Amino acid sequence: MLKTINTQLLVCTLSAMLLGCSHTTTVHVFGKYLPDNELNNLQSALDKQGFEVETNSLDFPTSISQNTILHSLMLRDASAVESVKLIATAHGFQIADVQGLKEGNHWYTKDAIAIYPFPQNSENTPLLKQDLARRFKTAECDLAFDLKLFSNGAYEISGGPVSNENKGLLSGTWHYVQYPYLELRPYKGISWSRYFKIHQIVKQDKVSQIEVIQLRPVEKHHISQACFYEHGIRI
Repeated sequence: MLKTINTQLLVCTLSAMLLGCSHTTTVHVFGKYLPDNELNNLQSALDKQGFEVETNSLDFPTSISQNTILHSLMLRDASAVESVKLIATAHGFQIADVQGLKEGNHWYTKDAIAIYPFPQNSENTPLLKQDLARRFKTAECDLAFDLKLFSNGAYEISGGPVSNENKGLLSGTWHYVQYPYLELRPYKGISWSRYFKIHQIVKQDKVSQIEVIQLRPVEKHHISQACFYEHGIRI
């Protein structure tokens, strides 16, 4: 009889544990852009509050441009979103947007929350497309060209001299599909494109520090060769 009771008690205990585990909210931390220390601290804090934490290095949906929380509409614990928000804020990630259901291609139909945190150090922050719509000038070379990236997706290179055969490369469209690469595609049906790798650096001159967006060619550009393009803003 005692053995039967103990067996039943064990079964009930295991069932309760499994039920409890199934009710644990899973928090997906999209940590692609976070330094290891920031990601580890955030993960540890969520762990301590009893969340099941899963980190990944997936790309953010293109419509997300600030610290964001997405969540299922089927959360068993209605306070979970607020708890995650408070933890994120305490670790330097001020949440600007909280949404249910869907963002981009990511759906959350189970007991799950997703957090998209941007790094606190601007040098590690992935640039948004609107951040690149600027005028860049050649640097670290003897050539003088301007590269204008317009907000409508067009680009224009000016300066000279430019040979007649290369004039078709002076304008076209620019494409920012995934950080840190920028692509230039000329107009007029030219089946040619060139890629630049984006770097964010801080320079110092006699006046102050300068935050610089630098475009470095992956391979030589026909017009500006191996020149870097730079745009700087004083801090």
